[in-house]
Amino acid sequence: MPSGERLLLAIDTSTEIAGLSLYDGDLISEVNWNAGRSQTRTIVDQLRNLLAVNQCRLSGIGAIAVAIGPGSFNGLRVGLSLAKGLSYGLELPIFGVVTLDLVAYPHARSRTPIRAVVRAGRDRVVYADYQHRHGRWERSSEMLNRTLEELTMSLPNRVLVAGELDQRQVAALEQDARVVLPSPALRVRRPSYLAEIGFERWQAGEADALDRLEPIYIHGIPPSRARSEDASETVERSLQASR
Repeated sequence: MPSGERLLLAIDTSTEIAGLSLYDGDLISEVNWNAGRSQTRTIVDQLRNLLAVNQCRLSGIGAIAVAIGPGSFNGLRVGLSLAKGLSYGLELPIFGVVTLDLVAYPHARSRTPIRAVVRAGRDRVVYADYQHRHGRWERSSEMLNRTLEELTMSLPNRVLVAGELDQRQVAALEQDARVVLPSPALRVRRPSYLAEIGFERWQAGEADALDRLEPIYIHGIPPSRARSEDASETVERSLQASR
C-alpha cells in the first residue's frame, strides 16, 4: 500500500446509498452499498472490510474527505461523526465536499449544462445547476428545494439531469425533450468522485477547519429559499475549495 502521507479515505453517507473509497492519486478501492437507514450499523463494518481487503490500517490514512450534503439527517450525522472522529483522533486534515458537486462531477466533460439532484422525499428534490464558464465548471444557481414538476418548469433548452432518481421520476423526465438522462450506473454517486476532489484539495493544502465543518440537511433548505445563512457559508467555502 502507499504510505500514509498520500492515502486518503473518502466517506459519503449523504443518502441511503453510502460509499467509502481509498485513494492515493490513483483509485485504490471503493465500495457502495444500499445502507437504507442503517448507516450507523453498517458504516464501521464496511470500513473494516475496505481496510482489510486492501491490507491497510487506520494508521495508514493521511487525510479524510467527507460529503457534507445536502442529504438526510441520519446519514450525514453518521458520516460526519465518523470523519470528524478520525480527523480529530488521528490528527488528519479533513475536506468537506458538497454532495451536489459529487453528483455533477462525472458529467463535466459533456459541456451540457448540468442540473444535479438529490431526492428529498414526497416527490421533492434539492437541486443546483452547473455550467461551463471561462474554461471551468461553476455552480450557477442556489440550492433549491422543489417538486419534480417545478424542476422541469424551470429547465433551459437542454440540460443533463443527474442524480439518484426513482423509476417514476425517471419516467416523467424521459417525456421531456429538454432532458438528457445518464444511464442508471452513471446516476449513482461514487465515493471515488469524493476522493478525487478531496485529494486535489489535500495536495493544494486546502483543509477545512474541523470545528466549522457542518452538514447541509435537505430539510434545512426551505422550499421557498435555497439555503440558510449558516449553510450558505459552508456551501460557498466548499465549492470554492473544490474547484
